[in-house]
Amino acid sequence: MKNRDLNFKTNYDLMYNGVFQYYEENPLLDEKAIYLYFWYFIFYPFYILPYEISLYLWDFLRLTSAIYVSLKIVKITSDNRELRFFFLFSAIGYFTDMYLNNTNWLIQLLLIESFYQFQREKKMLSGIIFSFAVFKVTLILFPLILIIIKKLKVKNLAYFITPLILICIPYFIFPEYFISMVSNWFEVSDTSTDLSLINIFLKLWRLIQPAHLLYVSFITLIILLNISNEKIKDRIALIIYIFVSIFWILIWVFILEFALFI
Repeated sequence: MKNRDLNFKTNYDLMYNGVFQYYEENPLLDEKAIYLYFWYFIFYPFYILPYEISLYLWDFLRLTSAIYVSLKIVKITSDNRELRFFFLFSAIGYFTDMYLNNTNWLIQLLLIESFYQFQREKKMLSGIIFSFAVFKVTLILFPLILIIIKKLKVKNLAYFITPLILICIPYFIFPEYFISMVSNWFEVSDTSTDLSLINIFLKLWRLIQPAHLLYVSFITLIILLNISNEKIKDRIALIIYIFVSIFWILIWVFILEFALFI
């Protein structure tokens, strides 16, 4: 069970260097920080607490977030099929995120709240909330997706970009800080040559990152919401359900495989 809470422990230990040396070598573990610097301040309240207390608090906030998201998502769509897809998809992400104690529940919460405020024409607030979700830099694609599905006009992109630029000002002032972060993105810490079945599965699992489905499920949902052709929507839904079923099968294979090795 050494992988239990692995991501939370990693994020906790990465705080050791402090914000100014956040991207430098860490004496507590082999990995280096890859999130944008302001993640340090988001996570700091948990770091100053004893580890066990912060861990339980993180779990409690994840559960609270799941309840909040469940109530909020029905305000975005009332279509039973789309809601069923969202919850089935999210469940995979939720349980894997819970096992590793990762940050994906927070990203899902911020994206959903950002989109909800965007729908209510509170574009500036939506952009500010979105900017905090971009501590994981791949989420910068979210506004581009909104543009593609014609939910966001190019002229309104400034509502999302401006808060993000402002929050990233330290990278402009200290370019070496930015370079250190980018160089960490390209480093691979896992150089194990163990080709056992369980290790290969773990490598694939880490590559696919099922916990990402927490926010991928929402992004896919808003894409589906903007497809008017019911036949296309039915085909996409079928593909999604097959994909979800395969993931659940893989989860049980992993559980059984893991049980054989303990």
